[in-house]
Amino acid sequence: MVQEPSHVGSNLAKMALMPKYFNYMGMLAVEGTYDKLEALLSQNIHPVDILLMMAASEGDKPKLEELLRAGANYTVKDANGLTALDKAASDEIKDLILGFSPQKA
Repeated sequence: MVQEPSHVGSNLAKMALMPKYFNYMGMLAVEGTYDKLEALLSQNIHPVDILLMMAASEGDKPKLEELLRAGANYTVKDANGLTALDKAASDEIKDLILGFSPQKA
C-alpha cells in the first residue's frame, strides 16, 4: 500500500479514486492500460507524484499547476532515478515547475 508522504496535503483526499483521476488526466487514453500507473504505484510513489512526472513529460501546463497545487513533489524519483524535472518536455516546463508558487496560481 502506498503511504501518503508528508509533503502531500489534505487536498489529495479527492484523489482516493486514483484510476478515475488517472483517466481524467487523459493517461488511460494514451496508454490503453493502467500498467504504467500500477508499476509506479508498486514502487510506493504517491499517485500525485506519478501524475506530475507524466504531466511534465507531456508538457501539460494546466495539469502541472493543478498537481503542484495539490502538493506534488517534483524531486521524487522513479525506478530509473528520474524526477519530473528530468522528464520535463522542455526547458519551459522545467522553469514552470521550479518557479511554481501556489500563491501565483
